[in-house]
Order: sequence, then structure tokens, then C-alpha cells
Amino acid sequence: MADFEKYHIQRGHVMRVPEEMNNDFGDGDCYLVDTGPLIYLWCGSRATVDERFIGAVTSVWRDQAREGVARLVTVEARSEPPAFLDLFGGKIYVTDQDTEGILKKVILEKHEFKLFRLNIVGGVHLFIEVPRDRNSLKSDDVYILDTFDKIYIWRGSSSTGHEKFHAMLIARRYDYERAGAQNIVLIEDGEETKEFLQALG
Repeated sequence: MADFEKYHIQRGHVMRVPEEMNNDFGDGDCYLVDTGPLIYLWCGSRATVDERFIGAVTSVWRDQAREGVARLVTVEARSEPPAFLDLFGGKIYVTDQDTEGILKKVILEKHEFKLFRLNIVGGVHLFIEVPRDRNSLKSDDVYILDTFDKIYIWRGSSSTGHEKFHAMLIARRYDYERAGAQNIVLIEDGEETKEFLQALG
């Protein structure tokens, strides 16, 4: 069990985030991470002024309920202090979507193939959709090509072991959300199959 509670600020509401999604952060959102002694307000780079305001007011309200015992800390995306990252095992996933999209099960039609880039910077895992094109593939990162029936993991020749490992975790999460509807296929840099290149477009 996590030793904190995480809340997502969404459309004027503050919603508890399921524990299995604690490491996921949408770059267009704000979150409250309440540890008791500390209340963190994490703000994505594309969070709106309204979301930041609601987050700030809510954190103050929670602090007042404890008679000012808690300390309030604002955290900007990609500038997370080590103490914050430690709550999540040293790593978080920052995606380019909001948590409304993260929390609901992924429902992807076959014609909506998507390509995502995964790289790790200072303990922050960036998982961002990129154009589905061969030119998007860079050797220092790992990519996930989602075709619904199959999930391809393309592993750049200069990518790290951590990036490769976490790409597999993300692919398995997709598999879990879709009740095992797809196969996971590993593709090494320079060893692209005809099937993979056709799916990439």
C-alpha cells in the first residue's frame, strides 16, 4: 500500500486516483499527493490556470483541516525533487494526455494505430505520442507501436536497459487493460520486419 493519497484535479473536481495508477501523471493536469506531513501540488506543463487554482485552494483546505500541521509544496513537471520521486519508487510516467484518458481503459480501433516514445530523464519517465513515421524513431529511445492486435516495442541501439524494461511494463499494462487481446513483439534497431514497417506506415 502506498503511504500517500493521490488526487486528480479534473473539470473542477478533485478525484482520488486508484493506487495502480499512482505513477501516471498527465502533462495537462494537476495532482495533489498527500503524504500527511507534506502535501504536494504537482502541475503539468500544460495545466490550466483553473486547475492550478483549484489545486492550490484544495491543498490549503486540507492543510487547514490539520490546523496548519502539513507543509505545502508545489512541484512543476520535470522538476520533481528527489523526495517527491522517492514516493513513487524513483520514477513517474508523464504522458501527453490527461488522466481522464489514462484512467479509462484503452479502447483503440484498428485503424487508429499510434506510436509512442519512451525515454527516461532524471527519474521521470516520459511517454509521449509521436508521429507514426519511420523518421520518428531515434536510436537513443524506445518506442511502442500500438496496432491493437499487436504491440510492437522498437528498441533503439543506444537506449537504456531501464527504458527497455519499462516499455515492456507499459505493453503488459495494455495487455491487461484489453484482457490479453494482443501480442507483444520486440523489434531491435536495424532488424525491422516487413510487417512492422508496414504498420509504421
